[in-house]
Amino acid sequence: MSFKLIKSLDDSEWNKFVLSSPQGNLFCKTEFLEASKQSYDAYFVKKNELILLGVLIIKNTSEISINVPYIYQGLLFSEYIESLSLHKKCKVSLETVEFLLREMEALYETISLSLHHSFNDLRGIQWHNYDDKNCPQANLKLNYTGILKIDNKAVSFDKILSDVRTSRRQEYRKCLNNGFVVEESTDLSILDSLHAKTFARQGVSRSNGEIFMVTELAKNSLSKGFGKILVCKDHKGIVASASLFLYDDKTAYYLIGANDPQYRKDGVGSYLMLEQIRDFMDQGLSYIDFVGINSPLRGDYKTSFNASPLAYYSFTMKM
Repeated sequence: MSFKLIKSLDDSEWNKFVLSSPQGNLFCKTEFLEASKQSYDAYFVKKNELILLGVLIIKNTSEISINVPYIYQGLLFSEYIESLSLHKKCKVSLETVEFLLREMEALYETISLSLHHSFNDLRGIQWHNYDDKNCPQANLKLNYTGILKIDNKAVSFDKILSDVRTSRRQEYRKCLNNGFVVEESTDLSILDSLHAKTFARQGVSRSNGEIFMVTELAKNSLSKGFGKILVCKDHKGIVASASLFLYDDKTAYYLIGANDPQYRKDGVGSYLMLEQIRDFMDQGLSYIDFVGINSPLRGDYKTSFNASPLAYYSFTMKM
């Protein structure tokens, strides 16, 4: 099969492709890339004029010190490949990934990609330069995220509440009984302040990237319409907890959560999380992505909301 690599110069064409791809997600859309101030190249692998594969390459930049790439910024197959019979899909997807990685060797010194959790056939990456160990090899890393289905046509909020860990459900009801309320906010200083307090309690300094997420990225996500901040207040109107979720047409992504240390024993974080889930159910979304469950305490907290662990891979290849 004869392929060609074409750099995407049209934002609307790229975004249309991302929207149609089974691996499509917010973090690959140009509105997020602009909001996060990432420098990037986007490419298509085509056969004639048929798009088979897209790839997002996040380039090194000194503008902001953030981790590169964000979750799921990597390879995206087209609807066409997904429509093929299984044996054809396997063959064509392997060939397109093999072609792409060869082309990347000539263009970049290093590439780092984060693969969507639905990208589950890694052989095209594993087999790159299989017969020549002196040539660049891909270094794959296994990660996990937690996914919760919230499609309100298939499940009710009461069912979601009944399925969470008992302690989470108890914290939720405790907050209700004690007069805590949840509301939407556009006050970025609340999120920043609580985030700073959370890190201070742990005796850890915030990185430039973490500060950027709760300030600039939060501001840009709200102004562009793909971010939402909810806050939890006590009966006196004092903010006890805040969270930032980003979202696209199907999925809400848990980006930041922060609590006032004085309210830690009140279960405000759990109450806020569940009300955030309810809010996105009402919005008509289908999934909550907890964006990583890769450390013991954080992973246990996120899966306590009955999120299913799903593997996703990242890889780096030095040329």
